[in-house]
Amino acid sequence: MTGLPRIALAAGIALLATAGNSFADTNVTCPLSQARRTITDTLPSGWWTTPIVNRLSDTKVQNIGGEPALICVYGSSGSVQRKAPRGETCTAVGGGFRCVSARPAGPQTFSTKRLNIRQTYLIDLDRGSATNSNADIWFQAETRDLLYLTPRNGAKMGVGDRSNRGYGGCSSARMTGNRVSLRDVPVGSYVCVRTNEGRISQFRVNDLSSGSPKILSIGYTTWR
Repeated sequence: MTGLPRIALAAGIALLATAGNSFADTNVTCPLSQARRTITDTLPSGWWTTPIVNRLSDTKVQNIGGEPALICVYGSSGSVQRKAPRGETCTAVGGGFRCVSARPAGPQTFSTKRLNIRQTYLIDLDRGSATNSNADIWFQAETRDLLYLTPRNGAKMGVGDRSNRGYGGCSSARMTGNRVSLRDVPVGSYVCVRTNEGRISQFRVNDLSSGSPKILSIGYTTWR
């Protein structure tokens, strides 16, 4: 039973937390690459005007009438402007603006799922996916009865008192790269993890099937 770890899992509904809100940032591009300025008045016969054409020379955010406005400047040809997207904070970048919506304080959920993991298989707690190269936890089986959760690829685990510690508690939890016997994390236990991508995660052991091969059911949340 100690052969190479395999990858497979079945995903169900989220357990520990609802997935974090999606905050879409906005890229606003200036509407013209160059602007033309000219006299539009009717001229007497024999007179003409030479237009001034300038490329985009600057972008800036400026308060106009008590509200932020996005301004695209075209040298001596003038400028065009529009209001910033409501609820977003904008900064000028090359060719336009980057606008970011307000995020609430506190940690944000990166991913959360309930997973059913067959023994000898691997899981990625960053994305709740099966992977051969980026797994965080291996459901290791040395024998029928010697079952372990083994960190992989630099991930670490912290069992502690097996309580629901959330992001704050897991952030300060003592973690190691040592494997943990399933006997030490019975159903109802919570385990902290620092994933191999450096994120804080926590999972709850929901169930362990009878018979062989075993299927371990967990619910996890990984934070940004």
